[in-house]
Amino acid sequence: MEVARALKALWKRRRLVAVGAVIALVAAILSAFTVGIFPPSLTPRTNTFATASTQILVDTPSSAFVNVEEEVEPLNTRAAVFSRFLASPLAITLIARESGLPTNAIEAQGPYEQNLPIFEQEPTAEKRSSQIIGERALYRLRFENNPDLPIVSVFAQAPTADEAHKLADAAPEALSSYISQIQEAQHTPAKRRVIVHQLGDATGGVVNGGANAQIAALVFFVVLVLWCLLLIPAHTIARGWRAQGDDDDDETPRPNGRRGGSQRREVALRPYMERQNL
Repeated sequence: MEVARALKALWKRRRLVAVGAVIALVAAILSAFTVGIFPPSLTPRTNTFATASTQILVDTPSSAFVNVEEEVEPLNTRAAVFSRFLASPLAITLIARESGLPTNAIEAQGPYEQNLPIFEQEPTAEKRSSQIIGERALYRLRFENNPDLPIVSVFAQAPTADEAHKLADAAPEALSSYISQIQEAQHTPAKRRVIVHQLGDATGGVVNGGANAQIAALVFFVVLVLWCLLLIPAHTIARGWRAQGDDDDDETPRPNGRRGGSQRREVALRPYMERQNL
């Protein structure tokens, strides 16, 4: 019954409901797009994102994996060092250069020390403040390494799948070129050099495809429902005001000194009084 009354009230105010639908549509567009004034444009917001991952193998020229006489433990240490270096500002600059992405839009984090207590693994206030700023970055990198393997895992996040792949593939290239430059500058013998290999191209894709459309639909629905919920009590209040206005008109004195309500009652009783006189 209440639902029927509400629908009836909304139908009587259907023009205002149409106005609310237009307002909800504008709100939905603003939630999914950035509106440009000069020149007029609609740019999709970055509500969707994609991820990609790859791995970096730290090895020797003669490959420690196929030579049982070579020890792998020193390579594990190198991998731990490289995973932390890749999160440094210098490495981010090199990665941005390789990927063609803006340096100030990339945020990177290195691995946590797995053998340390929890309170030491947690970031300090200064580090956490920089992480909070980085959480708004368009491009994010995360590096992890297994202490028992000379492998660095690379995880990238970007607004599109293509950019995520470029970002993940740029990390091994940047690390390899940087190590090679240092080795050439120090004239490191070839047999004592460290070599990094990317274990296959980065793989990944869009994580939350269609998020813009879903957010826009949700915003449209919520705004329209709230508008309709405001119209129903407004209709009741307006009807009460009109009824109060009619009552005030009934009590307004006429030129003959009678009130409107009494005059109408006399008109209604006149046929009955005439029959009584007969």
